[in-house]
Amino acid sequence: MADLVPEYLTFDYRCHFRGIPGTRHDPEDYPVFWTVKVKATDWENDDDEGKEVSVGEAHLYMVPDAGAIELFLTLDAVSQEVANVGEMLTINRPDLIDDMALGGDLLVLSSLRIAPTFRGNKLGHSILKAILCTVGRSASKVILEAAPVLTKGAPEEGTPEHDAAKVALRQYWESFGFQPAHGDYLVFDDMADVTD
Repeated sequence: MADLVPEYLTFDYRCHFRGIPGTRHDPEDYPVFWTVKVKATDWENDDDEGKEVSVGEAHLYMVPDAGAIELFLTLDAVSQEVANVGEMLTINRPDLIDDMALGGDLLVLSSLRIAPTFRGNKLGHSILKAILCTVGRSASKVILEAAPVLTKGAPEEGTPEHDAAKVALRQYWESFGFQPAHGDYLVFDDMADVTD
């Protein structure tokens, strides 16, 4: 397949939420969970219609007005993964949440996976930028954990391969503009360059 041009990708945004997001919701309902599927058209077989192929997928949580709620208690009610983010922000980096006291949403990028065929050209950067320009427009901070997902067949935690993958992920996201937050967590808050 030819190199993908980000402008020709198709994004399918999915969110299931009952009611209007707000601090009056039960904590487990409050973060808005999104799935973003990214597809492209493969024209290699000279087919007039082309063939739709899966490029990647992202999972994220939007926490509206994150600086105005008990963040750890809210995220703790959702899952351990986002509870860890809430703990890091509340205990280790409260300054990041204090900055959000006047408003702004928190976007927690749970995962962003690119199909192996399309890796190597910073397509993840283009996908995250698209997310920030659509559902993430009101996000004032983005948090992600730059650590490989522990799946079957992946390097085990603590091995040299796993450590090398962590370093590579950290460098990849730092080249987007993320900064160290705490441990493996990175923070991005320079939306001006992304959404213009």
